[in-house]
Amino acid sequence: MRFKNLPKLPRSLLRVPRGVKRVNVADLKKDLTALGEEIAEEFRDKIESNIRENKYGFTLSDTTIRKKGHDIPLIDTGELIDAIYQEGTEVSVEETQRSDSDLTNKQLAIVHEYGVKDKGIPARPVWRKTFEEFRPVAEKRVRTFLKQHKLKK
Repeated sequence: MRFKNLPKLPRSLLRVPRGVKRVNVADLKKDLTALGEEIAEEFRDKIESNIRENKYGFTLSDTTIRKKGHDIPLIDTGELIDAIYQEGTEVSVEETQRSDSDLTNKQLAIVHEYGVKDKGIPARPVWRKTFEEFRPVAEKRVRTFLKQHKLKK
């Protein structure tokens, strides 16, 4: 569609206003990506430490404690923690096969997170709880970044 008979804008309206700096979009995108990767790495580390420390106080049944030989939830062989990864701004669990189960590490993480009622496995939502706690930290980092990169001089 062509627009006809539109008035020409004066050149003064096309200039960047005084007091506003030009933004190098490529640099801004690179810096935002780096920030996202740092935040994702911190989140991955927080997930791992919350699992190792059983921060949320998840418990095991007496039967499970006897079977495992210890009372630490979410850790048996350590394969699940080892399968948590961060790539770019994504944090997830590898879809790798476990040595002690027919489940993959990702499937086991889902079982732990949401539970399986008919198997008597309670939900142990370490990912969701960690995210709830970590979200304000990440939001503050982004707000600080944006304030430091204001468009005004």
